[in-house]
Amino acid sequence: MKILFVTSPGGHLAQLLSLRSWWENYSHEWVTFKQSEVESTLAGEQITWAHFPTTRNARNAIKNFWLAWPTLRRVRPDVVVSNGAGVSVPFFLVCKIMRIRTVYIECFDRITLPTLSGRICYPLSDLFCIQWEEQSEFYPGSVNIGHLL
Repeated sequence: MKILFVTSPGGHLAQLLSLRSWWENYSHEWVTFKQSEVESTLAGEQITWAHFPTTRNARNAIKNFWLAWPTLRRVRPDVVVSNGAGVSVPFFLVCKIMRIRTVYIECFDRITLPTLSGRICYPLSDLFCIQWEEQSEFYPGSVNIGHLL
């Protein structure tokens, strides 16, 4: 199995890194933003650098949409896993078109309101995971995987 992780740095990246025991024995690559802490944290990993910032930045959303096509064709993942933020949206849109399976994990720090990326990626996801039972109000049919951090 080959996994492509699409994530923002900081807490988003930390949540996916907490799943290392699950993914470390699979072929995997990353799409994230080029920042010094990311470069050191993911040293030795295969990384595609996305366009930053993405939060409500239409221009970079379009750039990341066009980045998704060649990245997904090159990597040919069996599944794309993301927990946001904005970089997930263009990749999930292209995954839907290319019929690549997707898993979205809603952030653990958004309990009472859904994230914008979560709301957009929810209908595009093959599996939508939450970390708090309260989040199921916004995402019917989601799977509660518990807290990652």
